Order: sequence, then C-alpha cells, then structure tokens
Amino acid sequence: MMPTKEEIKKWLKNSGKSREWLAEQCGVKSKRSVDNWLADAGTIPQAKLLLIQKLMEETKTPPYAIEDNTNMSKLFVTLAPESQDAVLAECHRLNITLSAYCSLMMEWCATTQEGHAVIQSLITGSPLPSVNMNLAPLVESSITNAAKEKDAVRKKITPVEPLPAASFLDQSVPVIGNIAAGALTPGDNIPYQIKTDHQLGKGEYVLRVEGKSMEPFIPDGSLVVMRKHTIPPIPKVGTIVEYNDERGVTLKKLGRKKNPETGKMEYVLHPLNPAFGDIEPMDGGKISGIYVETLDRWEKA
Repeated sequence: MMPTKEEIKKWLKNSGKSREWLAEQCGVKSKRSVDNWLADAGTIPQAKLLLIQKLMEETKTPPYAIEDNTNMSKLFVTLAPESQDAVLAECHRLNITLSAYCSLMMEWCATTQEGHAVIQSLITGSPLPSVNMNLAPLVESSITNAAKEKDAVRKKITPVEPLPAASFLDQSVPVIGNIAAGALTPGDNIPYQIKTDHQLGKGEYVLRVEGKSMEPFIPDGSLVVMRKHTIPPIPKVGTIVEYNDERGVTLKKLGRKKNPETGKMEYVLHPLNPAFGDIEPMDGGKISGIYVETLDRWEKA
C-alpha cells in the first residue's frame, strides 16, 4: 500500500529529514516541488511516490533492538520522553515499581491474544498494533500469589519460642525527634531513649510520627525507623521518604504526576490517607531519609 501524504509528513518529522533532503533524493530541483506534492490539492507523481516509499522503508527505525543474532534473550525497547513519563505514571497508578511493570508487561505479552500480536510484530519488524494493555488483573494476581507464597513459607518454618519479656527489649535506642504526617511543620528535635528489640543499622535513626496522613499503614504516634539518604539518585517512586525544605519536615510516599500547565512529570509527596492531599510540586527541598519499618515493640527507657 502506498504511503499517504500524512504518513510522509509524519515520517519526515519523526526521522528528522527535511523537505530539501527529500527533494534531493527524488531528483527535483527545489523544496517547492515537495511542498506542492504534499499540499492538500497536490498530487505526488507515481514514480516519485514509489521512490518515497522505498526511502521510508530504508530509513525506518524499529522501536526495538535485539542484542545480537546469537542472543535472543534480551530485548531493548527505546521510548520517547513522553512515553517514559506515561509508563512512570502508570507505575504510580498501579503502585508498582518500574521493574515489576516490565515483568508484568512481558507476562501480558506471553499470556494474552493482544500480547501475542505485539510479539509477532516485534519478530517480523512490522508496525506495532494498537492495543489496550491492562495490567491491573496481573498486578492483583501477583499480589495474591505473593501472599500465598509468604503464607506457605510461614507454615513451613518451625515456630521459635518467644524470648522472655525481660530480654526482648534489650536495645537502648534514641528517638531523635518528631516528624509530621500531615502538612510540612518544623521538626521537634527533643530526643529521648526507648528500649526495643530492633538494633539500628548503619545510618538508621528513630522518629516519632505526628499526624494521620500515613494511616492506616503508619498510625499517628508511631515510632518509625528511617535510613539516612544523602546522595542521588532520587529514591524509587512509591518509597516512603522524609522530606525537608524551608517550611519544615514531613513523612510521605514519593509520587510523580504530570503538571497540567507544563505537561511535564513532577515529583510530589503523596499521603496514604485519602483524607489528605498531595504536597506538590516537590521543589526546593531534599529527601533526607527513607522509611525502613515501624517499631512494634518498644517502651520508654
């Protein structure tokens, strides 16, 4: 099938080719001839149209690359910046990591009729079909399977006798201050000691949560273990972080969404409690800590 004028225009734009270049390839004197061909009322000579079709096939870059002919186990997919933002937004919507998204995408390709069509197009180098890739059922299935596997492992473990009450709270740990779980507020850095069964690792510290924006996962008044974060890169989307700027400090889930005015993806601070709103944009401050766990057993020293 011969390419249409719109397809030729789109090909020139996507391939970075100019109309001057096309005129030279077609053996015509100037860009004006190409402009006339592609005008609404213009007509492309049959011989030139065949030549353009051949040029389009020769310069077509597939949206994928295989590492080499002897190793078919790796597939590298190149995405435009807007497509990358769309994928990250979908990861945020599904509350999964990028690596989990890629794994589920491959599972979708292998287990659905639409996915088979995509694989066939990649193998043959033909244009990718327009499909609706719905990963939500696979996300739910993976969560269910993970819970079943965890339960199965738990049942196989021989129960351990609990330690005596006097010995399980044997770690003396400082609570270095408070952190807001709501709006940004100045931190309270009055330390005090607790006893717990958790031994702090390198770079870890304990904060008391004030506020309900992270409920029910992290209740108001909880003591949370944080790990110091001082260097790039920014943690993965979905990580619970301690964020600081000139307004104060807060505990939130790191998110990312498109700015409706600029069209660009921006990092935001997202509460787990739907009664609270996002803090956006995340601008001018820094992520100083990453959530590790909530202390279940502790008492004041």
